[in-house]
Amino acid sequence: MNYYERIQKSMDYIETHLDEPLSIEECAKQALMSVSGYYRMFLSIVGYNVKEYIRLRRLSLACDEIKQLDCSVTEIAFKYMYNSTDSFTRAFKKQFGMLPSEIKKMSEEGIVNRFERIDLMEKYFKQDEELLQGYPDIKVIKKLEPMKVACFTYFGPEPESGAFEVMKKWAYENQISLKENAYRVFGYNHPDPNDVDNENELYGYEVCLTIPDELYEKLEDVPEGFVKGTYEGVRRRVLEGGQYAVMSVKRDGKGDIGTNIMLAWKRFGKWLDEGKYIWGGRQYLEEHIGFDDQDDHIGGVELYMPVEKVPKINKADISRYVIPKCRVAIFREEGTDGNKIAMACWKKAITWAKIAGLKSEVCHIYQYNKGFDRRPPFFHVIMITLPERFEEDKYVSEHSVNFEDFEGGDFMKLETDLCHLENSWKMMEEWRKQRGIQAKNHQWVEEWSLENWQMPAKKIYVCYPI
Repeated sequence: MNYYERIQKSMDYIETHLDEPLSIEECAKQALMSVSGYYRMFLSIVGYNVKEYIRLRRLSLACDEIKQLDCSVTEIAFKYMYNSTDSFTRAFKKQFGMLPSEIKKMSEEGIVNRFERIDLMEKYFKQDEELLQGYPDIKVIKKLEPMKVACFTYFGPEPESGAFEVMKKWAYENQISLKENAYRVFGYNHPDPNDVDNENELYGYEVCLTIPDELYEKLEDVPEGFVKGTYEGVRRRVLEGGQYAVMSVKRDGKGDIGTNIMLAWKRFGKWLDEGKYIWGGRQYLEEHIGFDDQDDHIGGVELYMPVEKVPKINKADISRYVIPKCRVAIFREEGTDGNKIAMACWKKAITWAKIAGLKSEVCHIYQYNKGFDRRPPFFHVIMITLPERFEEDKYVSEHSVNFEDFEGGDFMKLETDLCHLENSWKMMEEWRKQRGIQAKNHQWVEEWSLENWQMPAKKIYVCYPI
């Protein structure tokens, strides 16, 4: 159960007890939080202090009953926990700008400042019934607001534990208890293990703790351009907001959670394949929920994957494109890990292109792979076009490079970027079907444009054979 659902559960409890004495301790219990954490989280998510929310809801229900029921103001005042008619009347006039006796004469449209019940699921989540049927555990947040955080990255063996130890010490020095739930704790791999060159290379983990402005102002920013390593001491950054899909992950019977997290991320991948969203290109987040007295994480994790709606393709976005027959240097890697062989193939191709003195702004770079077939083994192919009178023999013996003729052909071309690459193929196929365009059998490719052989690509074109 994520924080939104926990706060909503407490709000549902509040709604059914507005005409009874309400204990904040019991409200916090409904949200599975400490009282101090509940106060802070309620304000952060709902936008109102919990006591203010209760007060406004009671006054609004009282307003309805004064208009609709034949009850005295005194009866209604005591029903909604006011000790006297005078205190109720003062609060009522402050909220609605008129006395309770005057409200009966007003039309519904004339009553201002009425405070409606807030439904966090409706306010924050955007649901698709078809997706919910197949994936009831995945919910889409309409917009996660940016968050000011204290953060620390540890780079080395067991990076998550290393990052948490430093952050826990800093939190203790600043009188912050993670157990109190008053602060949200996020984390993510930094850099991601999928982005390193080999499985034995170290990677990092960054822990982020939401903090109030007065603490935020005392910290220095994360070093500009920081990607890999450990910076000195706890720093500050703003976690980017936006639309996210959220899924809860629990520990297994042995208390382990790592395996379930990996399975959950894979489930997100299947959900994207079947759904109406694509990866949003922002930082994914893992929210750690539940800490013990020593501020060790013992609870579950909420996974936040950045998403955005699948954009529609306009006819103007697609152009006819002809790739002429050309001579290419060709690089191929095979294996059971699609990401690793892709990185290995790119590394080999770029290294060779630099050695051969090729210019990235002159050469065309094409790549293709196994496509949407996710069953191993995988392959990855990169082709680099060659200038005229290129001395192939020189490189065949020294660098084991293969040279072939690429037949090219006629294509539909659509510009995209790395974040939306896979979904651009899906959109192109859907666009082709809708317009009855016949696909041909010559090799589909992606054309990548690099600057000085540096990644990421400046431009990427998906080229669909027609």
